[in-house]
Amino acid sequence: MRPQFSIIFFTTLAGMAQGLLFFLALLNIEGPVLSAPFLSMLALPVSFILLSVSLVASFFHLGHPERAWRAAMMWRTSWLSREVIALPAVMALTAITFFCVISGMVPAWVWATLLISIFALWICTAKIYQCIRFIQEWSHPSTLSNFILLGLSSGGLLLELLLMVWNGSNVPLGMGLITSANFILLFLALNLKLWIWRRNQKLKPKSNLASATGIKGNNIRQTSMGFMGGSFNTREFFHHQTDRVIGNIRKIILIMTYVGPMILLAFAMNSPNIAQIAIALVMHYIGLLAERWMFFAEANHPQNLYYQRVS
Repeated sequence: MRPQFSIIFFTTLAGMAQGLLFFLALLNIEGPVLSAPFLSMLALPVSFILLSVSLVASFFHLGHPERAWRAAMMWRTSWLSREVIALPAVMALTAITFFCVISGMVPAWVWATLLISIFALWICTAKIYQCIRFIQEWSHPSTLSNFILLGLSSGGLLLELLLMVWNGSNVPLGMGLITSANFILLFLALNLKLWIWRRNQKLKPKSNLASATGIKGNNIRQTSMGFMGGSFNTREFFHHQTDRVIGNIRKIILIMTYVGPMILLAFAMNSPNIAQIAIALVMHYIGLLAERWMFFAEANHPQNLYYQRVS
């Protein structure tokens, strides 16, 4: 598939905000762990801004943005419609949490509802792709697991950076534990991604040229696409990059998304440093953009059997 950069920015920014909100809710659901000023003046506003920017980014791949509201009308059968409802719901609950914090008390049910809405949004986003059965790379539970793990990783790194920015030169208690947790999340995400790549390499198309064209025979080859110019099918369902480019992007993903930040976190476990955490977050997000591009690019649409390039 040909990746749309608006969707890449939408899913990565929203995932980071969800990860940040997840840890905020998890840490405070049993009682206030993080200070109210930190939540109201930094953490919750940053989460809301990221969600807002991701929402704006999602409009850029629409042919008619003015009709975007209609996407919610098919919520009974469409995961996309459910996502359109879930994202504003998370934003609304984030705003409610913010007002509860500045009022002096956040009930446990608010944090719990926020947690549920975060997972609902992850499920809706992943299911948009996972429910497409004829794209084998997506049609697997690992799609949802990958979205959640990378969201938690990026959100955890962002939380750690915000805590260090808020506390300045005073390293808050438990920062080493947060660093270790982020390292473990990245390690799990790395192993999941390596498993997904191995799985995708072993996938075999369920169709062939005979079943795609309806022509019976064992020795079928394509000599022409049937037209001289390109079309929607040839533009949107293939990324048009060489194997060398794909291989280099995989290396960027491994180094920037996982290995580089893990090395920085390993050095920061005993003595957390704001520069190390900031570099780790920037590296991770750049790699995350490449990872999400690859997620769309490696999806092999069956129609490419019919619209193959002429050798």
